[in-house]
Parts: sequence; C-alpha cells; structure tokens
Amino acid sequence: MFKFLCALTAITMMTSAAQAGKCRAQQCCVSAAPCQTGCNPCATVVCKPQCKTVERTVMVPQMVTEMRKVKCTEYHPETRHRDVTVYDLVPETKEVTHTYTVQVPEVRTRMEKYIACKPVWKTSKKTYTVNVPYYEKRTGTRLVKKTTWNDVKQDYYANVPYTEKRTGTRQVQKMVMKDVKQEYCVRVPYTEKCQGTRTVMKCVPVKSYRMVCEDQGHWEERPIKSACPAPACGDCGTCDNCCQTACAPVCTQRVWVPKIVKKKVEYTSYQRQCEQVPYTYEVQRCKLEKRTRTVKVCETVCVPEKYTYHVQLCKREKRTRTVKVCEVTCVPEEYTYQVKLCKQETRTCDVKVCSYVKEEKTRKVNYTVCVPQQKTCTRRVTVCKRVPKVVKQAYTVCVPKTVEKEVPVQVCRHVAKKVLVQVPDCDVDCVTCN
Repeated sequence: MFKFLCALTAITMMTSAAQAGKCRAQQCCVSAAPCQTGCNPCATVVCKPQCKTVERTVMVPQMVTEMRKVKCTEYHPETRHRDVTVYDLVPETKEVTHTYTVQVPEVRTRMEKYIACKPVWKTSKKTYTVNVPYYEKRTGTRLVKKTTWNDVKQDYYANVPYTEKRTGTRQVQKMVMKDVKQEYCVRVPYTEKCQGTRTVMKCVPVKSYRMVCEDQGHWEERPIKSACPAPACGDCGTCDNCCQTACAPVCTQRVWVPKIVKKKVEYTSYQRQCEQVPYTYEVQRCKLEKRTRTVKVCETVCVPEKYTYHVQLCKREKRTRTVKVCEVTCVPEEYTYQVKLCKQETRTCDVKVCSYVKEEKTRKVNYTVCVPQQKTCTRRVTVCKRVPKVVKQAYTVCVPKTVEKEVPVQVCRHVAKKVLVQVPDCDVDCVTCN
C-alpha cells in the first residue's frame, strides 16, 4: 500500500509538469499573435509552436531501511510471599443417642381351605405271555490235546570265568601351596546429605448434594374374614349358612401403607489435595578402594605311579545236557452237553389300578407379621473441626518493564533525479487556416 501511494505521487507530479508546459505554450501563442480562439486547429488562425528539450529535476520516491528506537514492554518473573490461611482438621469424639425402628417378626395362625387328591384303588385282571425255560440233552464230538514228554540230548557252550593279574601306570595328582599377592576392591561407606521433594496429602471439605428416599407411610387397620369355628356352627344350624352369615367372625389386621418421598440432602465430603514439600535426607553411599593381600594358591602337579590290578576274563567250553521236549497230539472224543430252550405260555394276574378323587379340606397355617418396635442406642461419632492456621506461601509475579530497542523500519524518501522534458518555444508563427 505504501509503495502504491509513492508511485501515485510520482505520476501526479509528472502530469502536473506536462500541463504546465501546455499552458506556457498557450500563453506564447496569445502573446505572439492576436488569436481569438487560442490554439484551436479548427479556427481560421492557427498558432504552431516549436518545442525544445529542457533538463528538469524530478523527486522520485525510494524505499530506505532505517534503524529506529522503539519502546517495548518486557516481563520479568519476581518471587513474592503472602500469608495463606490453611485449615487443619482436628478430630473430636462425641456420644450421640440414636433412635431407630426395628421390625420384630410375630407368628400368627389362620385357617385356610385346600383341595387334596385322595387315591382310590381298583383290582382288574390282566393277561400276559411268559417264556418258560426247559433243558434238553445233546451229544457231540471234540478234539482233545494229549501231551507226551521225550528226553533229548543237546550240546551248548558255557562261559567259564577266570582271573588274570596285570600291571599299569596312572597319573596321581599332588597338591602344592604357593603365596601370591592379589589386589582387591573394598566398598567404604560414607553418608551424603541430599535435597528432595515429597508429596503431602491434605483433606479439603467439599459440599455436595444427593437424593435420599424417605418412607412417610402410615399404619391402617384392614378387616380379614376367618373360617367359622366348630362351636359357633352348631348354634347356628347348618355349617354352610353359618359360615356365610353371622357366625363368620371379622378380624382386623394392621398393615403398613408405604409412601416414598425423595429429598435433596446436603453432605460434606473431603477431597485429597497433593502439595510438594522440600526435605533433606541422608543417603548411604560407598566408594571403591584398592587394597593388597597375600593369598595361598593351591597348584596341582601330576606324578606317574605304577599299580597292579586284576581283570575278570571268560573262556568258552563245550558241554552236553539232557532236555525234556514236549509233543502235543489231538485225539477225537465224544461228550454230552445240555441246551437251554424256551416255550411261550399264556397266564392271568390281578393288577391294582390307582385313580385320584378331589376332596376339600381345612388346615391351620402359620404366617409371620413384622411389628415395628422403637429402640434407642448410643454410639461414638468422630467429628472433624477446622482449625485455621496462617502459612507463608511463595508465588511468582510477572513485573512489566519498559525497554528501548532498535528496530529496522522501511521509510519512503524522495530523491532528486534529472529528466529531459520537451517544452514549447515562445517564438511562434501564426498561420491562417485554409
């Protein structure tokens, strides 16, 4: 944008110079001859100026880089200290009396009717078929093996052992002790103090809300019809009319009707926050130290030694023995055996068949009812009290500071430049138009 403005300024200056030359030519025309209409080519009198070249000085814009001092703001960190109030939690134990309701189970009795299935047995005749076994004798022929033993002479070889004495040489190891100097390293312990940072946990109370369901119900007395007792039925006549009318006693039962109501309850929970605290601790370290000692080294030397040993050898010897050989011969033989066969026989038997008949009965049923009962107990409750404590805390602040800096800036400068321009001459001749 800045370069565009500089170029526009230069074009404006050159245009103004050309217009100035034109005006001068018009002035010259008027002064040389009495032209009424000026330098208009359509007039009867025309002024024809002659131009000449003149050297002029023009200001041309040029971009130049300059170093200028500029004020800027720098921020430097600065450590400051402030007093912060920290709350420590001090536990305190109290005894609180608490009343609560316990549901005590109570066993009650009632009469109820039920249907029982009574078995009825009937006898019926049934025909069935039985396989009756019987035995039959038969005769057959089989081959029987007979064993015969024969004495046969047989040659065999036996290994007869004998002992032979021999002499040999063996290497015997002997131990020789030598004193050798040996270097070894020992770790010498020393204590060094180090700086470290450890994390300390603190509990911070936070208030929150939660939904709690509360039963705001009530007890109601509801009537229950029970079965008719035996003496009352005898007074009223037939038992059916008695149980349906005046003889049936009406009992009431206490029933709890629930009503669940949701409530928003505020409670305080403690969240843990971590804080880095510097501390000094001692570290047990070791440094290596070279020492020299004399060690006895055992060397083994091998010495040849003659010894005598016995060798167990065997020699083959031919011998003769008598061996019994078994021969097996098959001989046919007749034998008698029994075969078990079956024949079918029809028989009749009595079978008991069971059928069930429904019968209505009455029985006593025990049921359990929960009766509310209030109890009181004392328990120990630990409450944490917040005790304020002032602690110094270090924090970092960025402090602004004004500084002078040298910055390179692009500046547009007008520089003088010589230019050749054609300008009309004042000595002109006026010519009449045809």
